[in-house]
Amino acid sequence: MAKDLGERVYSIFANHRSIRKFKQVEIPDRDLEMIMEAGRRAPTDASLHLWTAVRIKDRGLRRKISDLIGQEHVYTASEFFIFLADLYRLKSLLEHRGRSMGDVDYALFIFAAIDAALAAENMAIMAESLGYGICFIGGVQAAAEEIIDLLELPEKTYPLFGLVIGVPDEMPELRPRLPRSIMFHENKYRRYSSEDLDLSFRAMASYPGVDDWIRILDRYAGIDGVFVKRNKTIPELLKKQGFRLS
Repeated sequence: MAKDLGERVYSIFANHRSIRKFKQVEIPDRDLEMIMEAGRRAPTDASLHLWTAVRIKDRGLRRKISDLIGQEHVYTASEFFIFLADLYRLKSLLEHRGRSMGDVDYALFIFAAIDAALAAENMAIMAESLGYGICFIGGVQAAAEEIIDLLELPEKTYPLFGLVIGVPDEMPELRPRLPRSIMFHENKYRRYSSEDLDLSFRAMASYPGVDDWIRILDRYAGIDGVFVKRNKTIPELLKKQGFRLS
């Protein structure tokens, strides 16, 4: 019985793919409750609950965010959540009982991002187990400042990423992943040989839409990559949001 359950759970992971085309179908309340409860039950470091998810129900607001980040599936999916790093609630709870928050922003921002990712992954797995499709939306960072204003986010909160959920209207091919021998090390970090790196590029050669995985790596992490700009703007926005990271 347990082995059968394990096989079914494994099939969810083995068949995971990002869905960007959805049927115009609402998710029943009971399914949505289970998905959100799966997120609520995720692990949280020291029981601090350092994340919040904002469910974007207003279609006009959804349209604005979709246009801002250039991702139509944010609008067409049945549900869209934006996950926040949230130290505002912690600060409020401490002050409610006459305490003050210490100089913890740097350390807790890291754990807030972890907490949010764990909660979102729980929701994604629950949704996929119910037959829905999901896609994580890292593009939230492309318009983080505008989203802060649109959602009227208080101090010490920051939008990390989004999650769309809905009934799939496509079945894209599975995207490749690096081999386990590259991703899992034993006892200590194993430095990569030229053979290891060549193996990595061969493993990712079937990445859709590009003829060489190096194009993806360079587009995002190269000298003029997407994350160069974000590397500058994220600290500025965090400071604006009242995070003390230095």
